[in-house]
Amino acid sequence: MMRSTLAIAFFLLVSRAGHAQSPIQELPLSINAPGQSQLLPVISSDGKTLYFTRTRMGLDSGVVFDVWLSHVLGDTGFSDAEFVGGNLASSYGVAVTSVAPDNNTLYLIGKMKSDSPPDERLQVAHRMATGWSIPEAIHIPGLRARGNYTDYTFGPDQRTLVMAVDRDSTLGDRDLYVSFYSESEHTWSGPRWLGAEINSRQAEMTPYLASDNKTLYFSSNRLGGIGEVDVYRSVRLDGSWQHWSPPEDLGKGVNRYGRTTFYTEDAEGKFAYFSWRASQSDPAYLHRARVSHARAVALVRGIVSDGAGKPLFARVRYERLSDGKELGSARSDPATGAFQLSLPAGEDYALRAEKDGYFPTSEHLDLTKLESFQSLERNLKLSKIETGVAIALRNVFFETDKSTLLPASYPELGRVKDLLVAHPEYKLEIAGHTDSIGSEQHNLQLGKSRAEAVREYLVEQGIGAARITAASYGATKPVATNATEEGRALNRRVEFIIEPGLR
Repeated sequence: MMRSTLAIAFFLLVSRAGHAQSPIQELPLSINAPGQSQLLPVISSDGKTLYFTRTRMGLDSGVVFDVWLSHVLGDTGFSDAEFVGGNLASSYGVAVTSVAPDNNTLYLIGKMKSDSPPDERLQVAHRMATGWSIPEAIHIPGLRARGNYTDYTFGPDQRTLVMAVDRDSTLGDRDLYVSFYSESEHTWSGPRWLGAEINSRQAEMTPYLASDNKTLYFSSNRLGGIGEVDVYRSVRLDGSWQHWSPPEDLGKGVNRYGRTTFYTEDAEGKFAYFSWRASQSDPAYLHRARVSHARAVALVRGIVSDGAGKPLFARVRYERLSDGKELGSARSDPATGAFQLSLPAGEDYALRAEKDGYFPTSEHLDLTKLESFQSLERNLKLSKIETGVAIALRNVFFETDKSTLLPASYPELGRVKDLLVAHPEYKLEIAGHTDSIGSEQHNLQLGKSRAEAVREYLVEQGIGAARITAASYGATKPVATNATEEGRALNRRVEFIIEPGLR
């Protein structure tokens, strides 16, 4: 998933002897170019694309870093490495530090021009129809890093940033800190120290925050390791980011003599990738190990499209239904409409796709009882805001067989209210639909009472009563089969329709 590093201006080496008996797999020569260092392996959440950094000598005889990628071919193979180039190429060095779960956003560290100041070397680029966008700087206020090395990892929500940095407040060479992104203010918070339970008087470096947003891997030269630098794991115990389980050495399945750094995993926790070197004066090579760190995480993938099935570029946001708090977002591929999210278990989520000119469409995803990794498909279809088009409100909930609105409905209904406030000329029909269980009369009455409950809520929010009518279609307009519970759930819905002649 997502991790990083800033200054990697040194060569790394690996000893290639004795690997036949090792559970650790050295990646092929098509990736590990002999005599050059391969660093910062970053595996996509779905485990299919490996980004990494390869060093070369620049025109001024200094070390320069380039971005490369390889496609993972099942459990056994890799495609030949490809130089990414384009807007991600720089004469001064650039490296991928994290890849967002959507595979459409890359976080980078490096210099795009000779006079790039240190606070502009952390950057972000997005996938466009023509390739990667020009990287934009990410500013962390009050970072005030000392020395040449700062490492970064972005969490799966893309709103959490863990960094290893040497500052005035550190215990040792480098300590671990966290920063949070405010969607409303479009800024990152200043660094918050992660505390003495995880930091030591030695150097903590190359952190990686796993797909559950709780498990943190990092390398350290603290005493007691197998090698000079080992990979450790610690689990966040609460929401304060100050309390952690005692760091645990990953053992010989990953670590050995020398220096093991830049650890990263796919969302499932099936394979780990890392860089290893025996001494600091020679090149480093990338390795992989089967780790089986299975987590209760859902990897949700799908396509955003319009009513005709045309792929759309859109933002896909996910929020916690219990309080409507937005927790993270993704971007769909401009060419294919594909998106992907990594959602930790324990929450009841609403997924929402947004695009200008379309009403946000949403899906409900309950992961409160998820106990293991799961891959799910949720396609999102956006409807243009126009008359006569029925738009389903998938995150409006009622008590069972009643018309009492549940609080989890309020964020979805708030978006309907916002639409009506923005367009005072609109009038809506709120339509209630049911499954086929029960009598026709009962279903018509239930659909009517639920539509009326939605209408009354919107009126209470300040929308004129004359602008909204309530109607019921009972079970007469199914959108799925009534032979399965999944189909019946889709048929139990509330829709709104902008009345003709008002747009």
